[in-house]
Amino acid sequence: GTIFTMAGEQYRYLENQGGGNHLIILNEILSASFNSQNDRNNQWYSQLNLDVQAMVRPVSDTFTTGETGLGSVIIDAGFLPTNLYAFPEVMADESQVDSGGTPRAFSLSLADVARLSGSDRAFPSNLERLATGENGWWLRTPSTNIHAWNIFPDSGGLSDGGARDNMWGARGTRPALIVHQ
Repeated sequence: GTIFTMAGEQYRYLENQGGGNHLIILNEILSASFNSQNDRNNQWYSQLNLDVQAMVRPVSDTFTTGETGLGSVIIDAGFLPTNLYAFPEVMADESQVDSGGTPRAFSLSLADVARLSGSDRAFPSNLERLATGENGWWLRTPSTNIHAWNIFPDSGGLSDGGARDNMWGARGTRPALIVHQ
């Protein structure tokens, strides 16, 4: 995905979702645990440039994320899940415009990262998944009641073992937006 600057902040372009809607993500992390990422995303969005806010499309007010269980998703050598189909709720949790929702920032799901990773996609390699400073970031997908999926710092690999209440210096939330242009 192309890195670009809008209203003084750096973003990564993720995908054209059709109808003039585009999925983008902040290119840095904001300090947050998995448990606090929604509050932190909302705080960041409330301080976002008003011209940018005016472009943001609504998404679901709550996401049905499902849960995978620790160690139950098979990750291949390219750090992509190969059996996500075994978790239909997780697989169906893809970020998209929801006219019944609210314009806001949100965290990507495991299904989003799987769809956006690979050759000729937004994240063509593990390292391309990292935020600035080789920082990792939380996904919105839980793995257990105390663990959650994240992009692992330094490697960009997928990890299901992050403790939800942990505040690591090299991992935080990375707000995404769907904008209309």
